[in-house]
Amino acid sequence: MVRAEQNELVVSLDERDHGILLSLLEHKVLTTHQIKNLYFRSFRRCQHRMKELRELDLVSSFSVGRGFGEGRPPACWYLTKPGLAEIADAKGVRTSDLPWIPDHSYRTNKILAHRLGVNAFFCALVEASRAHQEHCLATWRPEHWVRTRAAEVKPDGFGRYLHSVGACEFYLEYDRGTEAFGALSRKLEGYLRLAAGWTNEQELPGFPNLLLIVPEGVREGEVGSALRHAIGTLHAGGSLATSFPLYVASEEQLTELVVLGPAWKHLPTDGQRISLVDLPARPRDLYQSTRCLGRYFTDANPSHRRRMSPASTTPRFPALPPRHAP
Repeated sequence: MVRAEQNELVVSLDERDHGILLSLLEHKVLTTHQIKNLYFRSFRRCQHRMKELRELDLVSSFSVGRGFGEGRPPACWYLTKPGLAEIADAKGVRTSDLPWIPDHSYRTNKILAHRLGVNAFFCALVEASRAHQEHCLATWRPEHWVRTRAAEVKPDGFGRYLHSVGACEFYLEYDRGTEAFGALSRKLEGYLRLAAGWTNEQELPGFPNLLLIVPEGVREGEVGSALRHAIGTLHAGGSLATSFPLYVASEEQLTELVVLGPAWKHLPTDGQRISLVDLPARPRDLYQSTRCLGRYFTDANPSHRRRMSPASTTPRFPALPPRHAP
């Protein structure tokens, strides 16, 4: 009886289920809130479906410990080997062709907080896009997709956010304040070298913005010092030094001003803070996207998955101001 019910569930896996499995393959670990932002209108419905997928042994989960008074810890989900086999079957490939690395130590992994922070930012952008017409997170690529071949540059992610007047492309660096000054400076040197080779005239039209999230305002000053040191080391001058599109924001500002708020400061010129939609952008018509992330599914009509409507807020990097929250 139980096996028959499980077989029926496996047969009933739909596009959304496969999307969830693929997202876990790509991004390693996602919280329930993050999966909800990507695929569900209802948080409770998301919890229920993830429990069903876990009962099928397609996914597994654990909880992250929190300090006293911080509330119930979020469930963190990751892909299992049977889940990988399901993806391979759906794609018609071998499991060895997929970039899955078995890791049963996620909860003790030193980079877990970093990974969840990166995913939280992108998922907050997905939710924010649903509250604005013509907004869309069209692309989200994790680190292993976008590092350079020689690994001089290893962004934590790459995104393409479409809005009414343009397409903002960006590399994301999620800084937890643990890198020493020298390592931070060398990281920025790598980006400056990449930018210097973008054009022969040292102009940077079309070069993706570099967004750097830091834990607090003090770290912004350290990043500014590291940038000046990197510019001096490379003897970078002229337009490259002044127009290099490095923007920094603290977690505090992104939490207070929400993810599309005016939180980003251009470090080379120490300019006023602006929002993501005011950052340098390419023409929107270069990227006509009809399948924005987070707009695929709703449970309103099981036979026809419609686009999602604005729903909840995320536990960090709020997508909407408090007055928009349910």
